[in-house]
Order: sequence, then structure tokens, then C-alpha cells
Amino acid sequence: MVRLVLEAARAAGAAQEELDRLPGVGVLDQEGIRVPTRMLTRVWEVSADAFAQAGGAPRVAQLWTPGRFHVWDYVIKSAADLTEAFQLAAEHLPAITDPDSAFDVTRDAAGQLTVATRPVPSFGRVGALIAEFVLGLLLKQACTALGRPVSPVAVTVAGEPPRLQEHLIEAFGTRNIHFHAPVSSITFSATDATEPLPGSDPALAVIVNDHAAHSIRSARIIMGWLDKVHSEIGEELAGGAPSLDRVAHRLTMSPRTFQRRLHEEGTSWREEVEKVREAEATRLLRDTGLNIDTIAARVGFSDVRALRRAFHRWHGRGPADFRRQLSPR
Repeated sequence: MVRLVLEAARAAGAAQEELDRLPGVGVLDQEGIRVPTRMLTRVWEVSADAFAQAGGAPRVAQLWTPGRFHVWDYVIKSAADLTEAFQLAAEHLPAITDPDSAFDVTRDAAGQLTVATRPVPSFGRVGALIAEFVLGLLLKQACTALGRPVSPVAVTVAGEPPRLQEHLIEAFGTRNIHFHAPVSSITFSATDATEPLPGSDPALAVIVNDHAAHSIRSARIIMGWLDKVHSEIGEELAGGAPSLDRVAHRLTMSPRTFQRRLHEEGTSWREEVEKVREAEATRLLRDTGLNIDTIAARVGFSDVRALRRAFHRWHGRGPADFRRQLSPR
């Protein structure tokens, strides 16, 4: 996945020196490695303007060709129908990216199939660009698996809308695109969800699913420096508001050196704390039944009002409203 986005970034004219400085770039030519979502996010942050000028994130997805993602593509192609294909694709997603990436696959009462991505720790338009790319990739996979054009019933994006949206309407084949959603998702009709795939092969499916599981078990995770920072901030959250001095000490550097290194990475202490808080608060709202007050304390806010203000910055809505909209359709 990172290789594909880097290729697109270079083609779009992103600054090569910025891409070369990204942690983990030097090992991307090795097989059997995985880099964290944070690195993929950094590629998008560095390349956002270039991608926007090149026609938007769905154009990045167009660089994918069948077989580009190796076994993951064959997991989708050999499934019985699109529902099974995306259920298996979700299970084996770490075969092409890091284990923290995930998406959820559901069917509603009318039989419509929705694939929803998990939020990534990024802000504003960058988060929306990532969502548009992933949804564009899922749509292209659906068209390839069915062997025909597919028009989704609806698309939602958990991020800010671009100034112009015609390129998205053209890319997704629908005007039913909504922004500032609690999660990014793409919904297919009941007919598309259950139509037998022309490449369905039960015997091959067993082989490729076993191979995908093996590739996940044997992968080596390469952590970047900012991923280590996020890990330490996460540890700090358990005890209240994170401390820059304590995190710097854990990383065996002085606070001044730590802040200088953050600046070199194009970020700040406040921004990284915000990203970790957003990711953890979103996870707790999505995956647990904890009340809002408890979640506020768990992510280091002094009270629930501070969490509500932060959630309005992140998602344009309060945490309670966000949780309600996460409920199954």
C-alpha cells in the first residue's frame, strides 16, 4: 500500500526530498515488511497539495492494477460474491498494510453491503484524502471482481469536503457523497453484493486465504520514530495529561532535543498529543461501552467538556452524536 501511494506521490510531483526523509522509506524494497499507518499518513501529509492538483485521491487508486497487491487481490477475486470478498479482504488487510488498519463489512435489512474504514489519526483535508483513496480502491476492486462497472449506492467521507467535488462524482459514479461523516464508507446495492463473481474458485480461495494468513504471521513491522512517540504518549494517557518531559526522558533525549526532532519531522508536541487523543477517543467510542466521562479521563482530558470541544474540532460533532451514528444501519 505504501509503495503504491509513494509512486503516486512522485508522479504527482510531491517534493522528493520530503519523501526521502520519511521513516521506513529505505526498507520498502524488502519483501515481508510492514510499516505503520503513521508512515502512510505522513506520505499523504507531504503529498496532499500535489495529489489535489493531480485530480484528487481517487486518481491514486487508479494506479492499482489486478495483482498489484499480490495475494490480497486473489483473496477478493476467488471469493463467491462481493460480500464474502470484502469480508475476507478485511480479515487479511494486514497482508498489504500494517495491523492497525481495518475496515468493517455489514449488510443492512435491504441487503445493501457497506464497507466502512476505521479512522486514521490525521486532520482536516488530509484525512479526507486518505478516505477517498481507500474508497476509490475498494470501488475499483469491486468493478474488477464483478467484471463490470459498479455504481455505489452511497459514499461517506470522515473529513472535510474539497472546494470542488466534480472529480469525486466522476470517480465514484454517484452524487450521493457526504462529508463530515463519523466513518468513511462505500455502500453497494443488494444485487452487487450477492451476484456470483466470475472468478470465483473455492479451491483457489482456500489456497490464497492460507497464504494471506501466513504472510501476515511472518511480516516484520518497521516502526518509525513518530510511532514510538505515539506509543509513549499513549502510555502517558493512562495516568492523565501527557508530559513532554517524561516522554522525552523515555526516548532518552532532553526536552529541547525532543522538541527539535519533532520540528524536523514537521510537527509539534501539541499536534502529536492531539492525534493520539483523537485516535484513542474514537477507538473507545467505537469499540467499548464506556461512558463519555470515563473516556474523557482515559484520554487525558480534565473534564468531559474538554472532550466535547475536542470532538467538535475533530469531527464537527460531539462524542455522543458520533457514537450514535456509528450504530449499525
